[in-house]
Amino acid sequence: MQLQPPAIMLMGAAGVGKTHSLSTLAEAGLELFVIATEPTGIESLIDVFEKKKLSLDKLHYKQITPSRAGFGDLTNMANKIGIATYESLTKLPPQGDRSKARFIQLLATLSNFTCDKDGVNYGPVDQFGPSRVLVVDSLSGLNLMAMDLAIGDKPTAHQGEWGIAMGILEKLLNSLSSGLKCMFVLTTHLEREADEVSGSTKLMASALGKKLSPKLPRFFSEVIHAYRDGPNFYWSTLSTSVDTKARTLPLADKLPPTFVPLVEAYHRRLKAVGGDTPQTTQAA
Repeated sequence: MQLQPPAIMLMGAAGVGKTHSLSTLAEAGLELFVIATEPTGIESLIDVFEKKKLSLDKLHYKQITPSRAGFGDLTNMANKIGIATYESLTKLPPQGDRSKARFIQLLATLSNFTCDKDGVNYGPVDQFGPSRVLVVDSLSGLNLMAMDLAIGDKPTAHQGEWGIAMGILEKLLNSLSSGLKCMFVLTTHLEREADEVSGSTKLMASALGKKLSPKLPRFFSEVIHAYRDGPNFYWSTLSTSVDTKARTLPLADKLPPTFVPLVEAYHRRLKAVGGDTPQTTQAA
């Protein structure tokens, strides 16, 4: 029986320990495959692995930051902005060579994960088993990559181009959250958006546009709020005005910031239905 692995969205402001908590996936016995879209994400993760004396053999990573345009391209963009109106800028076609967009590099990595550390090809991520976990850190970089794919070096986007970028990003997140054989973790920043159902505003994952953020929780089995209270770091599935979701974790504040209970619950389910466990799964 094929059991859908957990897909977890970990939301929080900068500096609340989101990247740090990824190390608990290794503490739970999983092999981490991390796609970092932020410049210092991998440095922070290596530091915490070393601090906790965790084996770096369990950590594989690929750095794909959204920045693509060089200073020459930015100069051309600035020149257009300096002489054009907003209306004329929005009517421009996409600019530059979008075949080099980082979103395409991201898809290539998902099709064959090649680690920056050792250069080893680990194959397509949709063939990873339950002894592995795929992490994308974070959604903010994916947002920029999707927009860059849609408009390239164009200074601004019209409504249709926003829709194109949102559409490809939604398809990607749907595939990652429901098309894998391993656990998936996505980290995100927070943004206040209107809840069209309740009419109130909530803190949600910072995504492209106002329509995509409210849709994201449906893709995930757990949506967790990471926060800091003084020197202490916590998770919550009960934060006021934050759009959270809990299936395995209890509805509670001040939860310890660890993935271990989620991994253990998933492996218990696998054992109950006679599925492959980390002890019997072969490397992809």
